[in-house]
Amino acid sequence: MEILLICILVIALVAMLYLYNKVRVELKSTKKSDYMMRAFLQNISSEIRSPLKVINKIADVVSKPDLYLSKNEKSDMGDQLHYNAGVIISLLNEVMVFTDADSNHYRLKDEVFSPNALCRRSLEANQNNVYRRENVKLHFMHELSDEFFIKSDRHVVDLIVNKLILNACRFTEEGDVTVGCNTSENPGWLTVFVSDTGKGIPAQRRENIFTWFDTPEDMFDAAELDLSICMKLANKLGGELQLDQMHQRGTRVLLLLPIKK
Repeated sequence: MEILLICILVIALVAMLYLYNKVRVELKSTKKSDYMMRAFLQNISSEIRSPLKVINKIADVVSKPDLYLSKNEKSDMGDQLHYNAGVIISLLNEVMVFTDADSNHYRLKDEVFSPNALCRRSLEANQNNVYRRENVKLHFMHELSDEFFIKSDRHVVDLIVNKLILNACRFTEEGDVTVGCNTSENPGWLTVFVSDTGKGIPAQRRENIFTWFDTPEDMFDAAELDLSICMKLANKLGGELQLDQMHQRGTRVLLLLPIKK
């Protein structure tokens, strides 16, 4: 009887230690997610203020009763409004998808779509991100047939690609931002790439560029938060992000998505 009680106590102790360790890990993970969620929302709040200020400034101008605008001035204001409205819409989409995906409330929707068409639309949507930078051009590299289709959550893929293009535009002062997709680079996967001729990522940051950090203070800048968010969303799709280590000038980021039958 004593041996049986000792065995029961040992098993109970082992079970308690296992449960304690599991709860401790979950609490640590929750705390980590809370840290990053706050950093994410703070970053969104900071980013959304700039386009709102521009829109507010334009509203003040056009509300003047004696206002006269030339065709060029109207065109310039229209471009600014399109650009800043696009930034706000992108940020709101990011909040909705990311917060739902992070809390497991977001249900992935498998849709059949053309990755070529998605890349072209993303480039068009980001044309104003190089606003007034005549030395920067956006290009689509046509490698896949337009009749090639993939099954995934189109909205999440679109959000990732848009974020990658936005970051590429942000750090490219002259040259090109190029977007394309292929199935030859990583057989069995669709590879969507965004490359730029910007200043590139310093060697010491490349290893952790997609890392979901323990605290916001561990991050170098907001771009690392953007890329870590993109990695989390890519993982939700069964894919991942990679940095092309062979790319010489600027940065080339790869989004790998499984090709579903």
